[in-house]
Amino acid sequence: MRKLWMMALLGASFLWPVFSFKEPEIMPLPAPEVIAAAYPKDYFQRPVNEEIKMTGTFGELRSDHFHSGLDIKSNTGRVGQPILAAAEGFVDRIQVQAGGYGNVLYLKHPNGYTTVYAHLDAFSADLQQYVREAQYKSQRFEVNLHPPDGLFKIKQGQQIGRMGNSGGSTGPHLHFEIRHSATQKVLNPLLFGIPVHDKVAPEIRDMKVYFLDEQRGVIGSKAFPINRQKDGTYGLEGDTVLLGGWRIGFGVKTYDGMSGFRNDNGVYAVSLYADDQLAYEWRMDELDFDESRYLNAHIDYSVFKRYGAWFHRCFVLPGDLLSNYAHTETLGSIPIYAEKPVKILLKVVDAGGNACTITFWAQRDTNLEVFPSAPFQFEMPYNVENRIDMEDFSMILPKGSLYETLEFQYSTTPDEEGDVFSPMHHLHNGRTPVHRYFTLKIRPHELPDNLRSKAIIAKCGEGKPDNCGVSWEGDFLMTKVREFGDYCVMVDTVPPKITPVVFATDMRKKGVISFRINDNFAITGLADRLYYRGTVDNKWILFEYDRKRARLTYTFDGQVIRGEHVLKLVVKDDRDNLAKFERKFVR
Repeated sequence: MRKLWMMALLGASFLWPVFSFKEPEIMPLPAPEVIAAAYPKDYFQRPVNEEIKMTGTFGELRSDHFHSGLDIKSNTGRVGQPILAAAEGFVDRIQVQAGGYGNVLYLKHPNGYTTVYAHLDAFSADLQQYVREAQYKSQRFEVNLHPPDGLFKIKQGQQIGRMGNSGGSTGPHLHFEIRHSATQKVLNPLLFGIPVHDKVAPEIRDMKVYFLDEQRGVIGSKAFPINRQKDGTYGLEGDTVLLGGWRIGFGVKTYDGMSGFRNDNGVYAVSLYADDQLAYEWRMDELDFDESRYLNAHIDYSVFKRYGAWFHRCFVLPGDLLSNYAHTETLGSIPIYAEKPVKILLKVVDAGGNACTITFWAQRDTNLEVFPSAPFQFEMPYNVENRIDMEDFSMILPKGSLYETLEFQYSTTPDEEGDVFSPMHHLHNGRTPVHRYFTLKIRPHELPDNLRSKAIIAKCGEGKPDNCGVSWEGDFLMTKVREFGDYCVMVDTVPPKITPVVFATDMRKKGVISFRINDNFAITGLADRLYYRGTVDNKWILFEYDRKRARLTYTFDGQVIRGEHVLKLVVKDDRDNLAKFERKFVR
């Protein structure tokens, strides 16, 4: 390790721009009553015909993003529940995706808002026909359609589709959003007066304390035990806690429930007061999609990656530019003193105004906490571009990639597997978040010319490796990724796999044809996803693709008449490895 460390230092060069970095200005959040008054309360109705039960709230913490709407549970636990237009308007956009929002409908309303209905099982009959014609015309399952304004006029309460489980959904539900039509900023639907019965206050499950430097970077952290009293309030064993640091911040694991339905939902706001002055506030009135990945700065990302636990930071990391924070003097970094304690009040609120609080005093311990630093090769400031250039490796992190200054660990190990053509490059660890795509270049070793077109940069970990996609730059393979971890050069010569699920020579009593398609690499970075094309008697047919189940399904729709036919299915991966399935069948 020592030898490698010395080689890294000798072989690396840094190109850091020299300029004065200015702390980002975080504008004040409007008062909650001002926000509430801005939204029309009697314009939108419920998008379902029964009482709303939420399995997800606006601003809820999700992997790499804040949740941008309400998830409304199916009242039957199955697909098919009618979905209703929340207000009059017209269809502005219809999209069909194998992942993401799946079947999604956008309605534009005359009051300047757009409502979004995602993961639908099907659209209403006229919209479904419009989509189907577009799919056959383009010979593509995934489409993104913008009907002419007013072509599909919709009345409030009109059925526009059926609740489903399409796209990236993990169970039958409706994902419902309200957006500003002009800016596409997404707004909290619960602020519009849509009736949701909720008298349940949020619950504080756990807390952490963080020891901070002058820039609000984290020096170290530890658990912060709290107790829930019989009356539902929260407190500590003693009302004053001694903490061995000069500046501290807090983190809270908190969830919200709702009346009559048990589910761990996200909260609306978290506020922290020091000596009765607001030190920190995060609130989810609205969200800019371009900022959603700042979730990885807002949460304790390392704890989430290790244990799956969601902790809200109650302080703002120096590189966190999310707009949902109040402008305060300290942005949650609390100086503490040995001479007198600081009164701390933490308050968590849901969108219905239900709240829980915890109050205690924090005082500096004369015995300061010590957090040993692990060996590292490069210091990477969060507010500049960082670059490492070596003989066989290069990495360029653009400015804004890091949320705090990083003591970056880099090493290599040899890999003697037959399909690996470089050392394994260990880039820090996967428990440190990266905000922007960064450039990665690796020079392969002893790669035969006939495998040049099959070479990829692979991210390796548990399970099958990720194909990160590549382009050649001289002797280097180049890609862009957004995660630290272990990377090397591999080759992919294995075609995808096609497995029949519903197919036989006699299909006269079957309503669908279905296949499962898989590849030996997962996909990330610049790599292309699986391409597929299905035909019957050389005519294109609509195979719907459910990516989460790796399932292709063709529903007999009049394109295939009675008689004998020939089905052909072709599936191709990112490296142009091709799989074919061809069989005769009778309909």
